[in-house]
Amino acid sequence: MLNRHKKPLFRLILCMVRSPSDAEDLFQQTAITMWDKFGDFQPGSDFFAWASSIARFKVRDFVKSKARQKVYFSEEVIDKLAMEESSPAIEEARLQALAECRQRLSAADQQLIAACYSGNSSIAGVAQHTDRSVGSVYSNLWRIRRALYSCIQRAVSREGLA
Repeated sequence: MLNRHKKPLFRLILCMVRSPSDAEDLFQQTAITMWDKFGDFQPGSDFFAWASSIARFKVRDFVKSKARQKVYFSEEVIDKLAMEESSPAIEEARLQALAECRQRLSAADQQLIAACYSGNSSIAGVAQHTDRSVGSVYSNLWRIRRALYSCIQRAVSREGLA
């Protein structure tokens, strides 16, 4: 079930913290908590609602722990953002921007993205195949994701949808 809701759940977390690296960490923490508490999930109920409530608590804990270091949204704003859904126009603009931004990546970055997200190999497998360390692959993916995120944000802002 998590695979089906992975992207919307990550976008929800990213919307609340606005930092891709923090969102990745919080998504992982959310997934671990969901795994630990899966026995509490009621089959037949809304999985995304259950998962997003766990994510919201993880974000709240994160905000409280980081309150002295950075300025983050208040709990009320986090709740409001969590309840809002992106419009189809914004989602379509983001997908279009992603396609355009991916084309701007170097050939090596495009090949790495294809290898890592094809579903045919693990990160360790990609690292072995490309004769890199696992850490190097993760570092490159993080850099590529950050570049794509920035590119998408600029494109959507230009269209006046962000």
